Amino acid sequence: MEMTRKRGQVKFGENIAIMLVFFILLAMGLLFYGAWQRGTIKESIQEQFVKEAIRIALTVSYLPEVVCSQDNYIVENCFDEYKVFALARLIETDEEAFLEYESLFHDSRVTIEKIFPPDEREIIYLYGNSPADDDYTEVIPTFVPVTLKDPTKRLDQGNSIAILKVEVFR
Repeated sequence: MEMTRKRGQVKFGENIAIMLVFFILLAMGLLFYGAWQRGTIKESIQEQFVKEAIRIALTVSYLPEVVCSQDNYIVENCFDEYKVFALARLIETDEEAFLEYESLFHDSRVTIEKIFPPDEREIIYLYGNSPADDDYTEVIPTFVPVTLKDPTKRLDQGNSIAILKVEVFR
């Protein structure tokens, strides 16, 4: 009888040891899976942020309010300088217009910097809704080369080369 009792105790101890090893392995698996899942979620969030930055840059690039047109055809990567100045002034002075563009551009800053000809270097602030310095953790800048056309000048003298800079904040 005592021998059977000792065998039963040994079997019971073995079962507890097996269950303990099983739960330790299960806990380690859950920890590794959680760490992997956390990394995947961070990647997904970063990817969505980059897509949003590209979307905003493309939206600005094709704004009908500022693009050049000739005979009712849109000229790609070309901004009308006077339309740009008018839109910048409208967004700056009219709160309703600012709110309308805020729904498109969210927390971002849109600038156009003339880089050629060198004697006409200038930065035009088209839209700005950047949070305070402590309120964002990351900025994604997107640069698009564009032509700035001055419709009051002759065709061979009225174009400038500029960089459209869209900075999206998170």
